Amino acid sequence: MLHDDEQTKVAATPRLETVADLIEIAGHLEPSTAVVPGGHRVEDLRLVESARDHGIVDRIILVGRRDRIAAAVSEVGIEIAADDIVAADDDQQIAEATVELIRAGNVDIVLKGDISTPIMNRHMLPLAIRPTVSLATIFDAAPMAGGRPMLMTDAGVTTVCNLDRMVDLIHNAVEVAQTAMGIERPRVAVLSANEKQIASLESTRIGLELAQRDWDNAVVCGPLSLDLAIDPGSVAIKRMPDLPNAEEVAGRADVLVCPGIDAANVLYKTVASMTKYGDASLASITVGFPVPYIILSRADSLETRLASIALSAVCAKRKTPDHGTQEIREMSDAQSSHTQDSHTQSSHWVFRAHVVDRAGALTSIASAFSNEGVSIDTVVGHGFEERAGVDGSVVLTFYCSEADKDKMVRKVKRLSKVTQLEEHAYESQSLRKSAIVLATRELKPQDVVGEKAFLTSELVREDAAGLTYFLAGSPSDLDPVLERLETDKVITDIVYSVLSQ
Repeated sequence: MLHDDEQTKVAATPRLETVADLIEIAGHLEPSTAVVPGGHRVEDLRLVESARDHGIVDRIILVGRRDRIAAAVSEVGIEIAADDIVAADDDQQIAEATVELIRAGNVDIVLKGDISTPIMNRHMLPLAIRPTVSLATIFDAAPMAGGRPMLMTDAGVTTVCNLDRMVDLIHNAVEVAQTAMGIERPRVAVLSANEKQIASLESTRIGLELAQRDWDNAVVCGPLSLDLAIDPGSVAIKRMPDLPNAEEVAGRADVLVCPGIDAANVLYKTVASMTKYGDASLASITVGFPVPYIILSRADSLETRLASIALSAVCAKRKTPDHGTQEIREMSDAQSSHTQDSHTQSSHWVFRAHVVDRAGALTSIASAFSNEGVSIDTVVGHGFEERAGVDGSVVLTFYCSEADKDKMVRKVKRLSKVTQLEEHAYESQSLRKSAIVLATRELKPQDVVGEKAFLTSELVREDAAGLTYFLAGSPSDLDPVLERLETDKVITDIVYSVLSQ
């Protein structure tokens, strides 16, 4: 939440009229320092150089292998001070060096470059200063709400959206709306498929509970369908829903809180497709760290990439003096105290819970994690049908210390719907991770070799869309292969992914 003096600053901030205006706004603020972990990718260097040309950044720190960075810098023809190239030999070292720069307070923005996303995120997560890290996206789209800017969340980070997580999503989104959009008291719509309470549609219950809460700096209404949230015409036709704060929010929402990452991602991709025709604009920021963290998609347009850097710069520079520094200092102090005990080091874990009654089991497991402040990274249910009383399993991954993991083992084992629990380190060779991928060409043996073994690779289907393959292997082998194939544009989509014993 914003401090009192920040609230005064928000009130004096002009309201954002278009997403593109972020670039000009950021250019008139004090320039930022950006760090690019994996800073040897030519397109990333051209992007940050464009940001430097616009006055958004003035210093660019590149972390990675010196030879690759030097070759990319030479190809792009930009100037980077020798002291701003931090040598690191592999992704692990790159992530560690980047985190140290953040802890030292030397950077304003982190732009993920050519580095494994799971490795970078694994090192970023212990730095989190919020209970939930989330993606906030400001967008404008000509066919939606007359083209006025709105904010959606969360299209790329939060996978389990229970009540507590949704509260956190709203807090994070409201801060971005206040800081970057100049909206002192944002109107927040919690989206669902229907504004009425439907027992089988959990998002309707959560939407109403959120609307019934007291919010100091936002007006929240839910559950609302998308049209009732943004279109006054739909409200006139369907009539004002009988919901808390509907008079103020319905048809005029500033913030759209989606009921889950699937719905949010569909909305994001829909708006992103409009950008190709000049009908929309997007800018995204990952909220919850001491500094803005940008994870760009290779499918994002140059305008979206530049606007995202501008949004991050605006959020970084509109903090009150020393606010960000204080957050980093507090985070660093806490991190230092944690490192004194090896048991508090964050690691990647996998639980496989054998359960009865999938819906109830998944909810109870998610609640156990939420109550202990441990964020679930991914969760998949499989091996059973979606009806009560049918045995199955839930596989989830998460980051925490070994001590916290042991605490979660005890809590989950005590749940009445959990009949058995298996725990594994994510890197364990006993685990299997599988994925259905769409490939642009035939996968060759050298394409599917992991660090320790070849992966299972089977051609499932070949049609006009491309070649569909089934890939499987240990997580530590499969993850970097999928990352490499995506980077090389050999695969265009990962249709399904699951961890199992």
